Amino acid sequence: MREIQIAEVPGGRVRVLPDDAPQSPRDWGTVGHLVLDGARHVLPWEDHTDRLRQLCERGGWALAGRYLSVCHDAVVVPVWGYAHGDLALRAGARAGCFADPWDSGQAGLAYLLRDELASACGGSYPGDEQAQAYLRGEVETYDQWAGGQVVGYIAEQRTRCPAGSACEHSCGGGDWTEVEACWGIYGIDDAITQAKTVLAGVRHPR
Repeated sequence: MREIQIAEVPGGRVRVLPDDAPQSPRDWGTVGHLVLDGARHVLPWEDHTDRLRQLCERGGWALAGRYLSVCHDAVVVPVWGYAHGDLALRAGARAGCFADPWDSGQAGLAYLLRDELASACGGSYPGDEQAQAYLRGEVETYDQWAGGQVVGYIAEQRTRCPAGSACEHSCGGGDWTEVEACWGIYGIDDAITQAKTVLAGVRHPR
């Protein structure tokens, strides 16, 4: 399997590789609902009301969002899509490439019910600001999964060849030894950060 990236870090190096069989984050039993629709893309449609598609046909995403807010006490954030080859998704403010007038537009809604979030938080509702941040995070995680950004890492340390400078092999005076490997990480930067923490806690071989 070919590495996505090899990063030299204090104490060794990190090999980042694609995760061939990541679990969809929509199978995790999350509190939020994603209601998305994009041409040529199979996207989640998690409508607990069974009315949103009809409402979208009558009044677009705005009518569906108002219905959720008024009739179901839901926190709703828009989800924007940017289609330039693959589809990228973002919840919340429309900015950057998601504001492109040609290749972007609203791909749907992310919402959660206030009482369900309160139950998940031990009976205390954390507030709309936290609810919106939660939904943005759910969309970001789904976008990473759909875009093939779920990865694994192999943390390695450099070990010296026992023969030292007299080595006649092709090891270049040493070799890389695996310290730890982990899979199912969302985002290359997170994988490198986790591996750096692992290597920082391992004694460097002499």
